[in-house]
Amino acid sequence: MKVLIIGAGETGFYIASEFSEDNYEVTLIDENPHQLKVIQRSLNVAGVLGNGTSLSVLETAGIATTDLLIASTDHDETNLICCLLGNHYNISHKIAVTKTESFMKKKVIAEYIKSGISQIINSTIVTAQEIIATASLASATEVSAFGEKNVLLVGCRIKENSPWADLYLKDIRQRSEKNQFLIASIVRDGESYIPRGQDQIIQGDYVYILIPRHNAEELNHLLNVRISSNRKAVIAGDNLIAERVASGLLRSHYTVTMICGNEISATIMKKKFSHRKRFSVMQGQAEEVKLQLKADVAVSSLFIAVTNDDHLNIESGIVARYLGAGKVISLINRQDLIQSAASADLDIVISPRLITARQVKKMIRGREESQNFTTISETNMEVLEMIASGNSSILNKPIKEIDFPHNSLVGALIKGKNNVIIPTGETIIEAGDKVIMVTVPEGVPKLRKILEDESGKQSLAMNT
Repeated sequence: MKVLIIGAGETGFYIASEFSEDNYEVTLIDENPHQLKVIQRSLNVAGVLGNGTSLSVLETAGIATTDLLIASTDHDETNLICCLLGNHYNISHKIAVTKTESFMKKKVIAEYIKSGISQIINSTIVTAQEIIATASLASATEVSAFGEKNVLLVGCRIKENSPWADLYLKDIRQRSEKNQFLIASIVRDGESYIPRGQDQIIQGDYVYILIPRHNAEELNHLLNVRISSNRKAVIAGDNLIAERVASGLLRSHYTVTMICGNEISATIMKKKFSHRKRFSVMQGQAEEVKLQLKADVAVSSLFIAVTNDDHLNIESGIVARYLGAGKVISLINRQDLIQSAASADLDIVISPRLITARQVKKMIRGREESQNFTTISETNMEVLEMIASGNSSILNKPIKEIDFPHNSLVGALIKGKNNVIIPTGETIIEAGDKVIMVTVPEGVPKLRKILEDESGKQSLAMNT
């Protein structure tokens, strides 16, 4: 597949990285020659210098033979124009990345979809959704849902005081026989693998766990994560992300205090949330200890820093951690600060650009494979949702007898609508079961093959 990306900023870089790692043919357009050179030194991509709204530049970049156009400049209007220009070249998929409030309204998005744009991905919306999802589970640093959202893939960092540190998987299973969950992957030193019973978990590991949604809170107990007795959240920031996160948490019955940087923003937020009894506003510098104490950060279950200043988000998050906030989430835009923030003992570091890039890839892969799909962060591993065909060769066999591709694992089964099963080697897959698979990209073709029916019809289905 040929991918043309317009905009070589950090969002464009992340998108290009996601696709080039999967051996797509990627071309980037940008007006900044230095930025293009930097990306080309890091990634296996082609670069074209110029403006993405110029037809001559687009044609030089090979738009006539492009399968996927992604417009990810810093200007929403430019991204929409680029996608509309793509209509003249019959491009299969055209995605515009936006971030402003103007392109959050469903009616506006629907009109652009009618005009031929395949998808509009608003980075503000997907970032807020990610924050709300991870905030909902104390032990999680990231959460993805499968089935009818009744199976969760939860990412957790193994800290020094974790009861799982230095344990072997077989021992964890013996200690937790009554708990339905599966450790699907371990990420260590940038490398991921599917663990076996003899593998050991160590401090600093990042583990991915598949668990039924109704059992998700048990992870807090299993991982010895402190759970705050209240549902109070403090949000540092007065932008659109802060506003959407506040709205989501209020719907989940949190009491929310928002720290605004100036009087004008504080007044605006007071008016917007005037109908909410559990919402309050404070004005000041979010990193100040006195202000955080006044906002009751020390007894809050959540502290979320989403200002437009990355350094302020890191500093205020460190103060909140020192004061004893239950869970600390900081938003970081700059790529060069992400690693620094990750080492600052913050629970979660959120990168809007990385989240947006993964959302783009998830949408495209879902279209290609007709399936629910997510990637495991910083690795090439994927989690796929498949449906077993009535004529599949793997039916009515114990899982341990099935020749799955190397580095593949059956993580969960969904029978009927809501019956979630965390499988053992003796579990049998039946026709119509939704099968949650953990695998690597090269394993996907074989998985598709063994789940095909006799007529060769693909037996994968998107979660709808």
